[in-house]
Amino acid sequence: MKINFDEMATLSGGATRKSKFALSGTVCRILAGCTVAVFLISLLFGFDYHRVATYELRWTTGDVAGFDSYGPNVDKNGNRKILVLLPGDQPRCYMISYSNDLLTYLSKQNRATIPLVLRLNYSFGKIYSFEVVRITGYGDGANTFTQSAHSGGGNCMDHLAR
Repeated sequence: MKINFDEMATLSGGATRKSKFALSGTVCRILAGCTVAVFLISLLFGFDYHRVATYELRWTTGDVAGFDSYGPNVDKNGNRKILVLLPGDQPRCYMISYSNDLLTYLSKQNRATIPLVLRLNYSFGKIYSFEVVRITGYGDGANTFTQSAHSGGGNCMDHLAR
């Protein structure tokens, strides 16, 4: 049995009526455009996000690190090199600071680790970069570390995700 919906909409006397649920073509196009716009905006902003996390990271000076690290162990101003090691063993990932003030602070703490607050930047669920927000108890850490480096192959960001 075949149903013809056009015939069902015909009223007695041959008059027809539109369904109260029917939308005009213009309204349909506007709704479709809005849906596409919302989807595109969610693609742009929904996959790039960040979170702030605190890590207990090991630190050492460049001369006792036990491996060759990037750069000299003392800068031109006499500041000793401090390495803060990211989690994981290989590749050996670390951040570098040349600061006698930070070294004095770390030495007074008499601990092998330092609590760092990091801002982890994600794209499509994977960390693509990080920033030092602060060194807990020391203050602002954003300008303390001048560079990041690693020895060996692999991706340092994978170890921060664990």
